[in-house]
Amino acid sequence: MKKDFHETQNPAVDTEEIWNRPDITLIDVRSPLEFDEGHISGAVNIPLLDNTERKIVGILYKQYGHDKAVSRGYDILESKLSQLLQHFASVSKNHLTVVYCARGGMRSQVITSFLNDNAFNAKKLVGGYKSFRLWNINRLDNIKIEYPIILHGKTGVGKTLVLNEIENSLDLEGIAQHRGSLFGAVGKNPVSQKTFDVCLLNKLEELDLSRPVFIEGESRKIGNVMIPNNVFRQMKSGTSLLLEASIKTRVARTIDEYIIDKESYYPKIRDVIKLLERDLGNKNILNLLEQFDSGDYQSCFEYILLNYYDKKYGHSMKQLTFHETYSTENVKQTANKIQQYKI
Repeated sequence: MKKDFHETQNPAVDTEEIWNRPDITLIDVRSPLEFDEGHISGAVNIPLLDNTERKIVGILYKQYGHDKAVSRGYDILESKLSQLLQHFASVSKNHLTVVYCARGGMRSQVITSFLNDNAFNAKKLVGGYKSFRLWNINRLDNIKIEYPIILHGKTGVGKTLVLNEIENSLDLEGIAQHRGSLFGAVGKNPVSQKTFDVCLLNKLEELDLSRPVFIEGESRKIGNVMIPNNVFRQMKSGTSLLLEASIKTRVARTIDEYIIDKESYYPKIRDVIKLLERDLGNKNILNLLEQFDSGDYQSCFEYILLNYYDKKYGHSMKQLTFHETYSTENVKQTANKIQQYKI
């Protein structure tokens, strides 16, 4: 095998040329851990080095320098050549393949050269994932939502249910995989900031931003991710609508969300209830846990909604001016009415 792939000059493309291009095969050659933290939409992870190998090569580079690390990298590549070719067997040699690593350096250079040496049509991404990340942030910083309409309401009124019935809507909690509350991560797989940002951009570009875009009212932080400043600023200046539902309906929707056929959620729910002790007091927490363990979910969640969530939400609602109020007892009817709202 050639051991000068890292020195071969390869054609290159920038992020703008590959964004939302279904005709391009996008290959991420970073380690699985790097890929899981964030990657370009549609990319396939075919790592040059796995997590352990990357660590080994990194240590060699720090202790013995560039040449030693490169030599070890080629040894690893040679040991998995047949495996790599199997991975690339499904990639068309007639279509463009774009390869990227962390910064557009040696890993993408080697694999791009390797592919071209095997009759593929391959280019590397200038600047790698770091360049894409900066491009992603800049794109979000400059995106314009002409008519943001923000849906507010107490926990359990069904804001997400209504959003799901509206075509031109943005479900930030769905993108974050977090409901934006203490119970928000229960049954979810919260994403990283990098993944949130790329998925948010994808969704925004799917929407018609010249028409009203319906968005659930959020604080800037959803779980561990932050809504980009530009998007959040536009939400804050948007038209606010208030959704309301009876406590009976709100409790029923909470039970449906967290309890019905979701036994695996129960241990995490108990842990979160314990976190409410500072706000609700030890005696009330013990009572709530007893209700939860006995299956009295109605009493348990009603108390939490009225005495924790409603009080927290009440403070933020005082700062808002609502242009219209809608009952969400019938979600589909409410969604139809909201879509007819005139700016």
